[in-house]
Amino acid sequence: MAVLRIQGFSGNVPVSGDRALPDNFGVDSVNTWLYGGELRGIRPPTLLQTVNTTTRKVLRIPKRTMGGDPAFPDVIPPPSYLGDSVWKQFTDPFTDILKGQLIEDQYERYYFCSPTTGPMFNTYARMRDGLPDYRLGVPAVPATTAAQPTITSITGGATPTTTRAYTYTWVNEYGEESAPALAVIGSGNANGVWNIGNITDPPAPTSSPLQPNWSKKHLYRTLSGETGQTTYYRVTPSAGIAIGTTTYADNTAVTTDAILAGNLTMESTNWEPPPATLKGMIAMPNGFLIGFDGNNIYMSEAYHWHAWPEEYKYAVETPIVGLGVLGQTCIVCTQGYPATVTGSRPSTCSFTKATADEPCLSRGSIVSTPQGVVWASQNGLVMVGPNGIQNVTQQLITRQEWLRDYAPQWLRAARYQNGYLALRMLPPSGSPVQTAFFLDPSDLKVALTELSDFDTIRNLQNDFWSGEIFVIDDAGKITRWDPPTDDLMPVRWKSKEFQYPFEENFGAYAIYWDDARYSNYNYGTSIMPTTEKVRFKVYANRRVVYDQVVARNGRPIRLPSGFKGDIWQFEIKARAPVYTMHVASTMKELKGV
Repeated sequence: MAVLRIQGFSGNVPVSGDRALPDNFGVDSVNTWLYGGELRGIRPPTLLQTVNTTTRKVLRIPKRTMGGDPAFPDVIPPPSYLGDSVWKQFTDPFTDILKGQLIEDQYERYYFCSPTTGPMFNTYARMRDGLPDYRLGVPAVPATTAAQPTITSITGGATPTTTRAYTYTWVNEYGEESAPALAVIGSGNANGVWNIGNITDPPAPTSSPLQPNWSKKHLYRTLSGETGQTTYYRVTPSAGIAIGTTTYADNTAVTTDAILAGNLTMESTNWEPPPATLKGMIAMPNGFLIGFDGNNIYMSEAYHWHAWPEEYKYAVETPIVGLGVLGQTCIVCTQGYPATVTGSRPSTCSFTKATADEPCLSRGSIVSTPQGVVWASQNGLVMVGPNGIQNVTQQLITRQEWLRDYAPQWLRAARYQNGYLALRMLPPSGSPVQTAFFLDPSDLKVALTELSDFDTIRNLQNDFWSGEIFVIDDAGKITRWDPPTDDLMPVRWKSKEFQYPFEENFGAYAIYWDDARYSNYNYGTSIMPTTEKVRFKVYANRRVVYDQVVARNGRPIRLPSGFKGDIWQFEIKARAPVYTMHVASTMKELKGV
């Protein structure tokens, strides 16, 4: 006689045949959260914010408001508090969002880059007030004689004469400095007043793209007799030279070489704005950015994100799809062989080409995790980590199933706890119904689960401040994934096929569930109505022979008779957590299961 008991439910492993799976694994697992062993639904997302219907990515910045906790109204809540916030909206789902890693950044700058906008930045105060973004980068003083400073006269002082070189830079309202003008060299009395002219004003800031206002200019000079050197020291005080003033009297009897040598040196000799065509960028832990366009890699100066020297430009073999970061290594995901960029400074970074041809099929699939950077290739989910490159879905999904069922070239994904949560954005010619899935390659018990009610979702992302996952739909709603509620999604779990050596008849079953945690939350009604708690379906020889709501919790229920089968399969739908499923040939045998 046949008896069957299933508990410790596990997810789907498509790489295994429908009969080769262990008894407690399923061939279909929808909305399940199986880390606890019970057949339980994931908590459904809850509405967090309403935005524009064209929004595809957001930046949430907590406001400096009081009263996060009613018991302590004067305590400022932590950034992870999801209450009163500034919401910055983007229409491009592939927008990279970075918090300025700048020393003493009094403006709290944020940086953005997408294929549609190029590199931009803004401040918290401006975003709070709804003001537009700035183009990242400071235009250089033109390297022409028309913008070259002049030494108009040298008065006073005494011999011996000396030789000095002068140049100047422009500075915007955020203290970002330009590359300098062509230097002028002159000779005169060492302790005289050197009158410098033609310190030109910068052009008016453009409005499209928007540039910050200019605030001042700085004059620099070399030490006496060192005009061949590249070290320039700042002559002007911190207030600089006012815009509109084109001359400066450098009293070298006051600002002697000894004093000058203690002033700030000019850092911006080779600084340039980043390319306006940058498609994306990522922040490295040592304070510099790495960006890309085509197959070119660009890097900013450390802690000066507006400055991208020409000598920090590199290239890889094939066009770059996107970037990830692991420790001090940038993972460059390309249309061919991936590459790595490693180093603590942009000037000393080294490049390595991977030996495995694992191209990245979709920018949205790239996720940086503590274990490595993951992306979708033609063979599955690939991860580059400390142990090299590996296919993390090799034990879960075959290559054929991956390409056929998981739309790797149309994924948009985020890190969800220890797993990978991904939305399939199918091509226009495909099915209009979008779906999502979650997998945890590190825990085969959980394996793979499909997710319902994603047909209107357009993107999902991790929140910068809290790490929560935000889900964005086409109606302009941002929902919080897996909120701390008691509500549950309805689940659908279909067992493996059980093959018996001869035809059997299962005549009774019992299902045990937690009635106290039944959730009638209005989600997943395509799976089962909110009024049903548990439904059981039985297949014999791949034909449905029973499909009924389970009337009694943990009590024996008869199955229809009059037929036998050697291939049996069972399906549970539930809005309450299910503990075990028992099936037997007779009611008597069921008691002994």
